[in-house]
Amino acid sequence: MPKPLVRRARPWTLLTLLAAATLRCSGDNVQPPTPTAIAMANGNGQSGSVGTALANPLVVKVTDEHGNPVQGVSVDWATAGDGSVSPQTATTGTDGLASVQRVLGPQAGEQTTTATATGLEGSPVTFVSVATDGVNPFLTLATEPSATAQSGVAFAVQPVVQLKGPNGQNQAGGGVAVTASLAGGSGSLGGTVTQATDAQGTARFTDLSITGSAGAYTLRFEASGVLPAVSSAITLGAGSGSAVLLTTSPPASALDGEVFDPSVQPVVQVKNGDGSPAPGVSVTASIASGGGTLEGATTAVTDGQGNAAFGDLGIRGTGTQTLAFSAGSNSVTAGPTTVNALPAEATTGKWGPLVGWDIVPLHMSLLPSGKIIGWGKYEDEDNHASGTMGSIPRLWDPAAGPPTTARMVQADTMLFCSGHTGMPDGRIMVSGGHKADDTGIDNTNIFDPASEQWVPGLPKMAFGRWYPTVTVLPDGRILTMAGRDSAGKVVTVPEIWENNQWVKLPGATGVNIPYYPRNFVAPNGKIFMAGERIESRWFDVDATVNGKRGVWSDGPDHIWRFNRDYGTAAMYEPGKILYAGGGGNATWAQTPDARSSSPTATAEKIDLNQPSPQWTSAGTMQFARRHTNSTILPDGTVLVTGGTTGGGFVDINPGDAAKAAELWDPKTNQWTTLSSNSVMRVYHSVSLLLPDGTVLHGASGNALAGGSNPVPVPDEKNHEIFSPPYLFKGARPTITSLSSTSVAYGGTFSVTTPNHAQVAEVRWIRLGSVTHAFDAGQRANSLTFTPTATGVDATAPASPNLAPPGYYQIFILNRNGVPSASKMIQVH
Repeated sequence: MPKPLVRRARPWTLLTLLAAATLRCSGDNVQPPTPTAIAMANGNGQSGSVGTALANPLVVKVTDEHGNPVQGVSVDWATAGDGSVSPQTATTGTDGLASVQRVLGPQAGEQTTTATATGLEGSPVTFVSVATDGVNPFLTLATEPSATAQSGVAFAVQPVVQLKGPNGQNQAGGGVAVTASLAGGSGSLGGTVTQATDAQGTARFTDLSITGSAGAYTLRFEASGVLPAVSSAITLGAGSGSAVLLTTSPPASALDGEVFDPSVQPVVQVKNGDGSPAPGVSVTASIASGGGTLEGATTAVTDGQGNAAFGDLGIRGTGTQTLAFSAGSNSVTAGPTTVNALPAEATTGKWGPLVGWDIVPLHMSLLPSGKIIGWGKYEDEDNHASGTMGSIPRLWDPAAGPPTTARMVQADTMLFCSGHTGMPDGRIMVSGGHKADDTGIDNTNIFDPASEQWVPGLPKMAFGRWYPTVTVLPDGRILTMAGRDSAGKVVTVPEIWENNQWVKLPGATGVNIPYYPRNFVAPNGKIFMAGERIESRWFDVDATVNGKRGVWSDGPDHIWRFNRDYGTAAMYEPGKILYAGGGGNATWAQTPDARSSSPTATAEKIDLNQPSPQWTSAGTMQFARRHTNSTILPDGTVLVTGGTTGGGFVDINPGDAAKAAELWDPKTNQWTTLSSNSVMRVYHSVSLLLPDGTVLHGASGNALAGGSNPVPVPDEKNHEIFSPPYLFKGARPTITSLSSTSVAYGGTFSVTTPNHAQVAEVRWIRLGSVTHAFDAGQRANSLTFTPTATGVDATAPASPNLAPPGYYQIFILNRNGVPSASKMIQVH
């Protein structure tokens, strides 16, 4: 009997049969994907000339129930009205896409195209195009709205519509009403749907949103007598997210109106129903309870991770306040924030304790290193009596300890009553000095902060100078003017430091120049002598008269009709000068002007940018002041400190001391009285802006007061630090770094700061160099800037007439005028 076939088969034969059967069964189970939906993919909202093909094809995508592309689906295309599509039937490829070329018909206006796939969700898909005819003006989308959005939530990117002329050029024309509406998709359009064009023909929408089911939508923009514009497709999500989470909470406590520090600026995360991040969602912050006012930018948009980060929020109003954050119908409430009232110092400022020196530091200059060099008249009390030697300059590093630790940097001449200012390279130019009272020396001294030594072997001036003013010119040359020579005569011939030597300007004779003239470089490049004389004057260093360099011309008279001796002046913006106080010595012999027996509390200002500048009132201080100082602050205000209200050369009656500081605001032209320092500071007092935004106010003395029986002015071998009101208004911005420590005129540099969302102003102030009631170094500029993701890009002034070359302290400020500490930067 034969054996069964199976038993006779070889093992390899069985394996082959099994594999064949397996392959056959597997092939029987593979089915092609089933198309379920068709949707717009690309090409909607295009414009083109009548009778021409659109620049881009019209594209649809066919997918299965899982969203995967489906190949081989036929899509029928048709136009409404004239024009054509090619081909009329297109088949989807492996990517599920089917496309056609659309040729517009001969009629201007909207033209539609439909793509139909029978039985599929979303069919037919309608494309809208706009045909222009070269005759009618038309609208176009300068900025498309967000490609994706959430239902009921304002678009992260709002549309901007531009009016175009028939030739396609932007057409200026303000007041044209442009109205937005839905051109495709079933839902409702929310927000301000009509916006008027500005003078450039641009209409900007600010709060449009679509409420509806998920899908593709199109916006139409229309205006009377103008061909419309249509947007690209907007894909709408089902909602604004099923979860709103607070990942960084606002602070538990804050000051009234404080701009919160970046570390406690709220961050909100928005998630979709499936837990995925929801990008492009607008989140709005508001006061949930407490009755305060929320300040700063109250809306933020989620990024790709669904995070909406707020940047400059703050609460105005004391008590317990609660913030809420909403995205569509969802919201989250933060824990309470206790908002405390501002301290009194936020109105008055605050003085620190007395800080001792070994000398009376009546000359003082800030160096690019942040160190301070200062000197006085007498080294010690024995020399005060004999007057046989001057004090040795001190180089003080505030970071290393008190001024009593300062290093001596001996100069080979007596620098008392010299003039000085910072040079373009950061060195200190010192002109003249002390031979005897009212008698000057002709020496030149330059202090180098790099080597921390005096430069040896410098050429002398043609004249001795005692009480001169030194000014850096726009091209880096240096002017020294005024003072008394080695014979005690008033020097009427200025000298200019050029090519490392002094050159006389003999064309300038004939003008009685006051001690330490309040000189400034004006926006026209000339020197403006603001005082102390009643008549201010212009000086041109390069103009000639009878072949001699240096020409004076008349300027406007002050309002106060007396000599403003020992008043103070500051250029707080390019060409804008404040002059405050002065006068009070009826026997003052250094002027031919009328003299007042009492100092004045009046102040004046002038704007040299005007065609015919004139002095106008800058209000009146609470206290009349002689021997007073002015200091430009980072927020643009000017601080006035010290002085006496009494008459005579120097009144040392403590009851007449003007100890209360006063602050002038150029925005309001008003004075505010601040807190008072502890000691009388009159003749030989100084005030200097420090890198942290505080003001050093010190010295006074090293002099005699009175007539036939003179008595010493009390020596104040100390200073006090004044913290202005802005330092008591909450968290300060910080500068992390600068992209460069030097910048050319008109150049841009980057400021890196964690407060990049809070920067409201960028200002720089030239390093101070102060003595005898006048800071010859300080002047300030408000810089233009552009926000960046990490800070701001700031632009230096275009001309050295607006900011003479040298080193400046740069500050950033928030909207409350609170400044950062400064960084040093050189402009050249």
